[in-house]
Amino acid sequence: MVRMPFTGPPQEEVVAVATDLIARFGLQAHDEALHLEEVAAMLRSVRNRALYRDVAREIEKSIAEARVRLKATPESEAVEPR
Repeated sequence: MVRMPFTGPPQEEVVAVATDLIARFGLQAHDEALHLEEVAAMLRSVRNRALYRDVAREIEKSIAEARVRLKATPESEAVEPR
C-alpha cells in the first residue's frame, strides 16, 4: 500500500475554524488554537495538529491585520471600547 503525502488542511477549513475560535474565545483564540494543537499532538493526530497550527497562524494574521486597520482609522471614526 502506497501512502499519499499529507498536504495539509484546506484553507477554507482553516479560516472556518479560526473564525469559530475567534467568535468563541475572542483575544484568547490564538492561545486556544495552540492548546488544541498540543492536544492533537498528544493524541497523535497529524491532521488535527496541522489544522490547529495553521489556525493559530491564521488568527495571528487576522489580529495583525486588525491592528493595522485600527492604526489607519482616524480617531474621529474609531469606535471607542466599552
